[in-house]
Amino acid sequence: MNIPRIFLLVTGLVCLLNLHAQNTPLKVLAFQNPEEAPSNVEFTQKVLTFLEGINGNGELAFEQTADPSRMNEKNLKDVNVIIMLGHIPLNNQQQKAFQKFMENGGRWLGFQATAVYAKGNWPWFNEFIGGACLEESCLPALPAKLKTEDPLHPVCRGIPDYYIAPANEWHVFSNGLRQNPHVSVLQSLAAESFPAGLTNVVKSGDIPVTWINRKYNMIYFNVGHDGNSFSDPTQNLLITNALKWLLTPQAPVQEKVVAAYVTSWKEAIPDPTHITHINYAFGHVNDSCNGIRVDNPDRLHQIVALKDQKPSLKVLLSIGGWGSGRFSEMTANDTNRASFSRDCRRVVDEFGLDGIDIDWEYPTNPGPGISFAPEDTRNFTLLMRDIRTHLAPGQLLTLASAASGKFIDFKSIVEYVDFVNIMTYDIAYPPFHHSGLYPSSLTGDLSCYESVLAHVTAGFPLDRLVLGIPFYGKPSPEFPQGMNSYGKLIKLENYEQCWDDIAKAPYLKDSTGKIVCNYDDPRSIGYKCRFIHQYGMKGAMYWEYEGDDDKGSLRQAVFNGIFVP
Repeated sequence: MNIPRIFLLVTGLVCLLNLHAQNTPLKVLAFQNPEEAPSNVEFTQKVLTFLEGINGNGELAFEQTADPSRMNEKNLKDVNVIIMLGHIPLNNQQQKAFQKFMENGGRWLGFQATAVYAKGNWPWFNEFIGGACLEESCLPALPAKLKTEDPLHPVCRGIPDYYIAPANEWHVFSNGLRQNPHVSVLQSLAAESFPAGLTNVVKSGDIPVTWINRKYNMIYFNVGHDGNSFSDPTQNLLITNALKWLLTPQAPVQEKVVAAYVTSWKEAIPDPTHITHINYAFGHVNDSCNGIRVDNPDRLHQIVALKDQKPSLKVLLSIGGWGSGRFSEMTANDTNRASFSRDCRRVVDEFGLDGIDIDWEYPTNPGPGISFAPEDTRNFTLLMRDIRTHLAPGQLLTLASAASGKFIDFKSIVEYVDFVNIMTYDIAYPPFHHSGLYPSSLTGDLSCYESVLAHVTAGFPLDRLVLGIPFYGKPSPEFPQGMNSYGKLIKLENYEQCWDDIAKAPYLKDSTGKIVCNYDDPRSIGYKCRFIHQYGMKGAMYWEYEGDDDKGSLRQAVFNGIFVP
């Protein structure tokens, strides 16, 4: 029996309205199967009740059906999201319609019994779900401790590292998910949950619970048993996050950033072909703590002149750098801070710049040998506020932040800053990576992943974070002095080139097997750019332009990775 029921579903995302300029509600079509086991049918009804419970302002029009024939190209033409609430018996024609829907950019959310298709019956769906097939279930339905594996993913936003999920018949799938490069497992059963089950016991292993296949706009939940599935607020938040994530539009690729730091003390004029933004390094707080001093202003004029060659190029003055002081004194005085902020506008207008990049390394931190005070973090916020007040509309205000995410109150500057360039490098010395993408035995205390997570946890939006990439290696004392730029280190002989496949990072060993230099290359940059797209970050920046080789291998890898994913 086909029981259409339309109601308005809202997830609280104002940005959903931007999907359709005409404000037409986005259509969500949910398929259920009333012939399933009673526990599954009960789950389906609880899903529908839950979705009704988060109704609001009408961004979505939700329709529920038990008729598989609705899975046809004509009917799906205006559908934005398909939800499968259980195993939906689709014939060959209906399967093809669903496949076409997904391959053309459709969005899908599926629950437990959805995945119960034998591999031979629908090979495409097996690939779509991640390449794994159902093998058995932990019986009876029992609560379990879940582990959040990807806290940076928007679906896991606000979800604790571990929590007890309501009773469920946890499905065990064949190996394949972890080996699939397109699959990201967001949650799994924690080790403490084993042995799982009483009548059918799984003693140990790997039971993914929530995952995505990045080849499609999809997410699958290995949950779906009786009405208790929605008794836990954490799991409810997870499902709500998933629907929000599916419906949130990705930023157009043309709005991405590839920012190059170009120094005042070098002579080469950069080729702007593979750059969207140039941060000119550096300007400084002047001796009077009330204005700006620009290093090598003639070179800055040369850099700005590149805008004639590439009108879309943005050029910013980066103020600060390691060991550049007087920020603490300037920001502590209201008059000096206001004068400095006005001078930011003067410099932007005088040089024809597009904005200001603040590189105070770091508020409250004595490490660089500059002045500091406990009030620096608060005063940094005031500085961002004042500079934003004096810049003209459209002029950019950005900053460079420590990889740790410390020293700045990020929540307080969100309204003032366009984006943040994270200095995800210089994190460690050999043998540890100084810019490893993921945690491994060679990343030490911090990886790029953990750095980005620290910034998001601190309150700055993920889609306005820019990942920093070094064009140089971090050498040990034994490494040839002055040979650690990428363009130079790749020419060295008698070193073994190695690869950390967990951190996705290269490194060099000497003849004794000792790690003597950690760096980035086009391969590691490719992984970092995929990471940027995967998590919806703003883009990439690098320090610094002239560290590249003669062919521009690194800057081309960054640009192509961001704009030709």
